[in-house]
Amino acid sequence: MAFIIIGFLLAGMAILLWNNRDLASMTGLREKVLFILLSILMVATFGRVSFVVSEIILLLWALSVARMAGDRENTDMNLAMAVWFLSYLFMHSFHPVKVDRYLITVMPAVAYGISLSIRETAGIIRWKHASDVLSALVALLMLTSAINYLAGMPDSYGIVEAEKEAAAWLMEHDPAYSERIIASDRGPAFTWYLGKYVFTRKMHPDRMELCIEYFRDLNPDYYIYWTDETPLPSGYRVIYSRRGVAVAERMNMTG
Repeated sequence: MAFIIIGFLLAGMAILLWNNRDLASMTGLREKVLFILLSILMVATFGRVSFVVSEIILLLWALSVARMAGDRENTDMNLAMAVWFLSYLFMHSFHPVKVDRYLITVMPAVAYGISLSIRETAGIIRWKHASDVLSALVALLMLTSAINYLAGMPDSYGIVEAEKEAAAWLMEHDPAYSERIIASDRGPAFTWYLGKYVFTRKMHPDRMELCIEYFRDLNPDYYIYWTDETPLPSGYRVIYSRRGVAVAERMNMTG
């Protein structure tokens, strides 16, 4: 269902671009060249440079489009929503951890894009009820998608229960845990469980040397990790291991 909605959204954006194709003939050569260069640069650098650089290129690209469009109706709002969506896409493409709830921050831009797609698509159909039918269809698809998603959610997560048990054990084992430097291969999760910031340190087989160096720079007192996914760095000993989750203590740690 989600792919159908995304397809509809992309189709609406394509229609919008087609309806504004006259911009190419009304724009000066310098503006055209700048737009083309920034478009190529934005695509070519995606995923290859820092997402901050990608965001800057995106902003310059949007400004070039605004310069080309001039005073056209809704240009500012359309560009603002496009930049909102693309900046989200760029940043989260770099983020190693992706959770469903992160989509909430971009939903206003997606909702705007869907509304715009309905308007543009209804405009080429030229039937007075086209907008109403398309709106009802999209709403039905979104509702069906949400129901299917909720129905497929498990009642319990073994990974959550195992991690909660490890966190509870550490809090009981070391009452001064809040003063310790703690790292984990799932830092955000244990930050939530322990109520204190937990650094994320995961050993990637293809970048082990860099990961070890990064780990040693932090020199955590405790390291919490999944035993079947992450190797234990030297200088640590396991003091807790249950259901695949282990807690390791730095050997030369003092009270």
